[in-house]
Amino acid sequence: MRLLYNFLKDMKLSSKSFYFYVELAMALIMVFVLLFVVPENFDRQQTFYVHMNLEGVVADKVEEVLEGSDDNYILLDSREAVEAALEKERSSAGVSISMEGQKVIYDFILQGYEDEKFKNIIETVVKSEFAVKTPDYNRVTEIKVLDENAEKLNDRLNMLPIILTLNATFMGLFIIASYIFLDKDEGTIKALAVTPGYIWEYLLGKVGVIMVTGLASGFIVLIPLAGAKAHYIHFIPLLIMTNLFGSALGLFIASFFDTMAKAMGWLYGTIITLGFASISYYMPAFSPLVIRLLPSYPMLFAYREILLDKPDLSLVYMNVGLFGVLSVILFLFANGRYKKTLTV
Repeated sequence: MRLLYNFLKDMKLSSKSFYFYVELAMALIMVFVLLFVVPENFDRQQTFYVHMNLEGVVADKVEEVLEGSDDNYILLDSREAVEAALEKERSSAGVSISMEGQKVIYDFILQGYEDEKFKNIIETVVKSEFAVKTPDYNRVTEIKVLDENAEKLNDRLNMLPIILTLNATFMGLFIIASYIFLDKDEGTIKALAVTPGYIWEYLLGKVGVIMVTGLASGFIVLIPLAGAKAHYIHFIPLLIMTNLFGSALGLFIASFFDTMAKAMGWLYGTIITLGFASISYYMPAFSPLVIRLLPSYPMLFAYREILLDKPDLSLVYMNVGLFGVLSVILFLFANGRYKKTLTV
């Protein structure tokens, strides 16, 4: 009963504070940005403005290659027109194609900020586009797809795991520490020393408040963006356990400091470090051990599973179990430290 009383009391007090609404406000901002700013799928085409000074069969062959390319080629009447177009669209590139004897000359017009690697890629792409059109071309590269039926999320939904991980899970890391230090500053925490209550009951009350806001922000983000596509029955235990982990981690870090100002650097540094896992999430080929060991790394892929039509539930519940155990361990360590330092 004391635990429930602490939770209800903390909910009432927290609802009057600024911190209670930070996570919810961030969730609403993310929803607005994803719905009205971020496109459902990004345009990955590179735009090239092209001027061709060619005639006859060569001109026809070049046009055929350009039309079959994955990039967007726009034909213009002169090199000057190409340069004028590049000045207006700084993310594009240009090319002037002409004949010099029996050779076709490609004169690429770039913006000036491109590195050598980008220039080599352009050269290789042009050569390969024409190589496949030659009669004696022999393809020596074999591409084998391991899972031809692998489901892909659109670009907007693919961003959701990052938002859920950092906002619904680890935003509470900062907020729960704020509650602890706020109670210290106001002196209300000293009442624990003269009451029959336990430190762990006090801490669990704070964790309960963070869980409520975490669940609320998670659903605020997920429902309007994923709709009926998400597997909510599996999402709830995953969000609860990862949110518990974030709260326990925040309690543990804050236990080493006596003011919010001293803890701020470590709290923000932890959130930024956890954010590095998003690099490997978007580029799975780059996943060094130091990133795979971050707790946010498996979280990202677990949240991604609940957005798929056929989720890998073993991965989801492996994360539920893992972060449930880690939460208990961190909470016990934090409880031990707060017994010695909380009322000091």
